[in-house]
Amino acid sequence: MAESLKKENEALRAQLKKAQEQLEQQAITIKQLQEIIFGKKTEVLEQVADGQLSLFDPVDDLNLDQEITEVVKTTTTKIVRHRPAKKQLTRQEFLDQLPQVEEVVSLKTTTCPDCQHEMAHIGKRLARREARLKEPELYCANLYEESYKCKHCSQDGNDKLVTSKAPMALLPHSYFSSSIMAFIAYLKFNLALPFHRQESFVQGLGLPVSAKQMASNIIKVSQTYLEPLYQYLSNTVRQEPVIHMDETPFKVVDSPKSQDYFWVTRTTKEFAQHPVVVFHHASTRSGRIIGQIVGNNYPGIIMCDGYKGYSNQLYPQAKFGSCLVHIRREFVKLVKALPKTMKASKAQQAITLLSQVFHSENQLSYQTANEKLVQRQIHVKPLMDKFYNYISQISQPIGQLRKAIQNAIQLKSRVYRVFENGQLPLSNNSVEQSIRPSTLIRKNCLFAKTEEGAKANAVYYSLVETAKLNQLNVQRYLEYLFDHLPESNCQDLAAFLPWSKNVQEECRE
Repeated sequence: MAESLKKENEALRAQLKKAQEQLEQQAITIKQLQEIIFGKKTEVLEQVADGQLSLFDPVDDLNLDQEITEVVKTTTTKIVRHRPAKKQLTRQEFLDQLPQVEEVVSLKTTTCPDCQHEMAHIGKRLARREARLKEPELYCANLYEESYKCKHCSQDGNDKLVTSKAPMALLPHSYFSSSIMAFIAYLKFNLALPFHRQESFVQGLGLPVSAKQMASNIIKVSQTYLEPLYQYLSNTVRQEPVIHMDETPFKVVDSPKSQDYFWVTRTTKEFAQHPVVVFHHASTRSGRIIGQIVGNNYPGIIMCDGYKGYSNQLYPQAKFGSCLVHIRREFVKLVKALPKTMKASKAQQAITLLSQVFHSENQLSYQTANEKLVQRQIHVKPLMDKFYNYISQISQPIGQLRKAIQNAIQLKSRVYRVFENGQLPLSNNSVEQSIRPSTLIRKNCLFAKTEEGAKANAVYYSLVETAKLNQLNVQRYLEYLFDHLPESNCQDLAAFLPWSKNVQEECRE
C-alpha cells in the first residue's frame, strides 16, 4: 500500500512538473506574441537587475554555470576604420557649400539725416547668413539647334551647312523630361512617396499628369533604358567571392501567387571591388531562385540566414555562411519573454557569450582579408568555441531554449566559415539594411499592380540603393542617367555605373 502511494505521488509530481513547464512555455509564447504585435522591433535588451552585468561586460565577471570556468583576457586594440565616418559639417561649412546669392539691404534714402546732402557709398558689411529653400518650379526649356554655313564652300556653288544636334528626349512628346522623371523616381524609390500622393503634389506645381501616367512611364523608362545597366550590376555581384543574400515579401496584384518576393544580393562592406545592391523579383521563395540570380555553379560564399532554401543539395559548389545575429535573435526573443525573476538564465548567458564574439570582432586591427582571418583565428575563434561548448553542455533544454540551441548547432559549420575567409562577415545585417527602405515603400504603396511593375521596382531599388552606397546624390544620378542613356544606345554601360569617374564627378554628394 505504502509503495503504491509512493509511486502515485511520484507520478503526480512528474505530471505537476510537466504542467508547470508547459505553463512557463505558454507564458513565454504569449509574451513573444505580445512583443510581435505591440512591442518595438528591437534586439536591445532592457537594463538588467542588480547582480547582472551588461551584455558588453567581460564574460570573466559573470557568474556563469560551472562549465564556464576558463578566464579569457581581452585586450583593447586600435580599431581600423575601413569606411571613415562622414564628417559632420558645421553650420558655417554647410553654408559655404551652398550656391551663394548676395542680397543688399539698401537705405530707404541716401540723403544725410543731419544736413540733407547726398551721401557717398563707402561699402557694405555682412549682417547675417541663412539657408533658404526654393520651391520646385516648372519652366519650359526651348532647345534650339544652331546651323552654320561655310562661306568658302558656298563660293563653289555648293552650300555647306553644319547643324548642332540636340540631345535625344527621354520620352519624346511627353510631359516626362529627364528632370521630371528623376524627381518622380526619387520621391517614390528613395523617399517612399507613392504615385497617388505625388499626383496632388505635382499637379499643385502645374504639371498635368496622373498617378497612372507616372507608373506606366516609370516602367517604360526601366524597360527601355535601365534594364541593361541593372544586368551589369547583377553581373558585378556574381563576380564577387563573397556576397550577402536575403529575401522579403512583396505583393503583386496580377500575380497568380498570393505572395511574391524580392531576393536581394549585396557585396560585402569590406574588401569587395565595388559596393552594389541588386533586387530580384520572383514569384516564389523557392531556393531554385538562387541559381537564377547567381548561377547554379556559383563557387563563392553566400552569407544568409537559416532559411532552408539556401541548400547545399541544390548548390553543392556554393558555400553558405550563416548570420550570427539571427542565431543570437532566437536567444534574445526568449530572454525578452522571460519574467524578471528568470533573467539570469542560460539564454542570457548565451547572449553574453555571443556579445563577446561581436566585441572581439570589432576590436580587430587589419588591412587585408588575410590579416583579418589570422586575427579572427587568434582572438574570435576561442570565444566562438566557448559559446558552442556552453550551449552543447546544457542538459535537456525544453521549449524555446531547445529551439534556439538546435538552430545554433545546426548552423555551426556555416557559422565557422568566418574562420576560412576573412571577407565573410559575422552577420547579414548589411543586406537587411539595404532592404529596409524598400520595406517602408512597401508599407506606403502596399503593392505593385503587374509583374512588369514589380520588376521595374527591383531595377529602381537596385540603382537607388547602389547610388547611396557610392555616396551619390540619388536624384542627380537618376537625372544623369536619363539625360545620357538615350544617347548611348545602351553602349559603354561602364561609364554610367555609380563608381565611374564621370558619375562621381557629376553626382557625388
